[in-house]
Amino acid sequence: MHRARSCLVAALLAAGCEDSSPPYCDNLYGLARLLPEPGATEVPANARLWINLPGLEFEDIETLELVGPDGPVELMHTVVDTNWTWSDYNEIAGLDLWIFTPVEPLAPGLHEVVVDGHSDWSFTVVDAADDEPPPIPEVESIGYTSERDEGEAYITLTMPQPLVVLEQEGRAGLDPLLLSGEIGEVWSGHEMRLGRGLCLDNWAAKAGSHTRVRLSAFDVAGNHSGFGEWIDLDIPDTCSVAPSRPPPLLLLLLALLGRRRKPRRAADE
Repeated sequence: MHRARSCLVAALLAAGCEDSSPPYCDNLYGLARLLPEPGATEVPANARLWINLPGLEFEDIETLELVGPDGPVELMHTVVDTNWTWSDYNEIAGLDLWIFTPVEPLAPGLHEVVVDGHSDWSFTVVDAADDEPPPIPEVESIGYTSERDEGEAYITLTMPQPLVVLEQEGRAGLDPLLLSGEIGEVWSGHEMRLGRGLCLDNWAAKAGSHTRVRLSAFDVAGNHSGFGEWIDLDIPDTCSVAPSRPPPLLLLLLALLGRRRKPRRAADE
């Protein structure tokens, strides 16, 4: 996106760090995208649809429909504002977290998600609800890098979770009951990145920067873990290397274009 030229500069500056990882550009690494996952089975009857950054995936998320064994499912939707994902785009709803909640429990069987008239993904629902909240995310390690006017924090969890919400002190306010409010980022898995660096821009961090964050988690049914303790993040004054860097996923084109255009049926052409 607007960070494309900075990516090239950062790749050259990275030589100052003792990091043998190849340069990569991937704004989307680790961010939660779609839940239930495409092809998932054993999905609980009280599941919700979670779509993060829908503007990158769909042309018109407002057209979303869920079709179950008995036909279309009535849905309500709420939006959680990821208000500093790529800070130049704070007011674009397509870069937020959208949650679609069925009005009634889902019937057992196959369900298809249809967006803009096209079947996009499906999952299978079982005849049982899930009311057990997930555990609060636990941090295993925090690593840092700093290079001139840029810095990053790498947070690794003890176990992966499908939806990990990161809030930054003074800039967020999540209401887990109404599924509304503001958050920093929503992640999937066991790694998350925070700061400004090689194709990363979700906190204006540099050497010496300080902030505090807290973590919580949702499961696909919307059960909330409760909030963890506030965690201090301090970008070091000198260059240091995080415990690990994620591999490249080659999504720079996706990040630059802003969204993936879905193929049309031949009849639409």
